[in-house]
Amino acid sequence: MFVLILSTCSLACSPTTPPDTLDFIDAVKRGWTYTATEGRLDMGGPLALSVTSAGADVHLLIDAGTTFLGPDDIQPAVITEDMFVFVPAGSTEELLLPSACGSADAMGASEGMVYDAGVSKLSDELGRVLDRINAELSPMDNTAQEVIWVYTDDHDFSSVFVPAAEERTLLNIFEEEVEGFEDPGYAVRYREPDPEEGTRFSGEAMEARCSFPVDAPRAMDCRVVLEQPDGETFTLIDDLDVGSGFRIYTLTVGLEGYPPGTYQMRLEGKRFGNVIVSREMRLQG
Repeated sequence: MFVLILSTCSLACSPTTPPDTLDFIDAVKRGWTYTATEGRLDMGGPLALSVTSAGADVHLLIDAGTTFLGPDDIQPAVITEDMFVFVPAGSTEELLLPSACGSADAMGASEGMVYDAGVSKLSDELGRVLDRINAELSPMDNTAQEVIWVYTDDHDFSSVFVPAAEERTLLNIFEEEVEGFEDPGYAVRYREPDPEEGTRFSGEAMEARCSFPVDAPRAMDCRVVLEQPDGETFTLIDDLDVGSGFRIYTLTVGLEGYPPGTYQMRLEGKRFGNVIVSREMRLQG
């Protein structure tokens, strides 16, 4: 004989309510404690975060753009990727967070330095931009850093330099997430900061990539000319065949050793010296 036993769940066996999600900055306001320390430089300097719960079980969210502050003369640490972690009630979690520098001109933190001057968030817009860069572009160490300096040091969006194949994706992100964004039409690659020199931005331009939309009524012989801030001009390309109709020409030029300032790159007709199209380009100092 088979016996089938049926039972119904009482409230005591109902599914457990999932833990809430709590933003890290809100957690600190609620009494959570933390210690944020500059990580090992031979590991790329991730931020070492020890965080202790002051409440119930929770999923803790540390947003990209969350900024840990240290001494006034030291670069803040800005988190570059979202971190989502379960923290049981009353427990302490040890985390390593990818981070970048929150000031182009201040000194970099030394290994083991504690960020003990508070925590804040730069902007929701920056957080959205970083989230999409992480999701849509190939991993590139310096891209997040360059974007952060746009928000912390008023660098140009043209200083965010990615491979040409991914430039359109980056511009789409800026156009959709950044209020009032306008495509500068060029991008400048600067020398990457040297950790041994304090990870500060040197302002030394290495190369620029410029796009020229040209709608020529007929084929013509052209040259590309660069005018420097002091007005001196010199020819970059002396013989460029431009076909008739609409085309976009992309030029990459070396700029190592060029001083900061506003430059103008021009496409000129060789026969009459007329300017067909020009592009203003600013090199940061």
